[in-house]
Amino acid sequence: MAVKIIQQPNYKWIDLTNPSEEELHNIAEKSNLNYYNLADSLEPNHLPKFEAEDGINFLIVRIIHGKSTKKNITVEGLSNKVAIFYNEHTIITIHRIDMAFIDDIIEKFAKAGKLPTSTSIVIKILWNVLNTYNAPIIQVFNQLDDLEDNLFLKDTPKNMLQKIYLLKRRVNLSRRILVLSEDVINSIKPTKAESPAFHDLKDLYIKAATSHDQILDNLTNLLNIYISLSSQKTNEIMKTLTIFSIFFLPLTFLAGIYGMNFVFMPELKEKWSYPLILLLMVAITVVIYYWLKRKKWL
Repeated sequence: MAVKIIQQPNYKWIDLTNPSEEELHNIAEKSNLNYYNLADSLEPNHLPKFEAEDGINFLIVRIIHGKSTKKNITVEGLSNKVAIFYNEHTIITIHRIDMAFIDDIIEKFAKAGKLPTSTSIVIKILWNVLNTYNAPIIQVFNQLDDLEDNLFLKDTPKNMLQKIYLLKRRVNLSRRILVLSEDVINSIKPTKAESPAFHDLKDLYIKAATSHDQILDNLTNLLNIYISLSSQKTNEIMKTLTIFSIFFLPLTFLAGIYGMNFVFMPELKEKWSYPLILLLMVAITVVIYYWLKRKKWL
């Protein structure tokens, strides 16, 4: 466990990284917090939420790390959680792994006195949390461009459908986390001095949400185009097979009749039966060819 304590004139900030049960008990007693709320904050799968109890605001937000594998596109596999307890005089942040942006906030802003209130720290943390959604969505945009190039300009890879599905699933999950984060952001009540930073936070949220909506639309469109092109290719194959069937059906019919070997078939004893049947087959083939050309099937 790592503990960082920042004491400022207006507040005390305690940052905990992967605390033990005993350490949570100590923090709960010293800060007059419910131990079970603190312990609950370490559960890995919690989605973003806001609660207020006994004068303490409780927030859960999730940062996107973009390291999920094909088989692990889950809330826990896609993101990490930060829990925040705060009121006017105290702020406690709890997370299971080190968060580089929290260290930056502590060193560059909190210790420098640039964040005079606990609410201003929360706004700064939320801004950095939302900022983690940008890099993964840009990566998805680039992957989408590659998929479009492969679909329209190159041979379609066999696993393209799987790639589109996995990207869509990842962006959908990220968008879901964002939607739930909106309530957390709206729970903040900034002062007049904190309003500019809060408006920047809202703008960043709108930008992230818009980017996710756009990429979801693009992925859906690409998926529909892929399915349409696949159907078109299937139709072309069926058309080719149908053309072959049209040619061979009457020829097979003739061959079937003269392959029945009945005794009383007058044509069997005629000298010119074999070449006449061959000429008839050629004539039928030519007629079918020109008929298909007229229908513009060839």
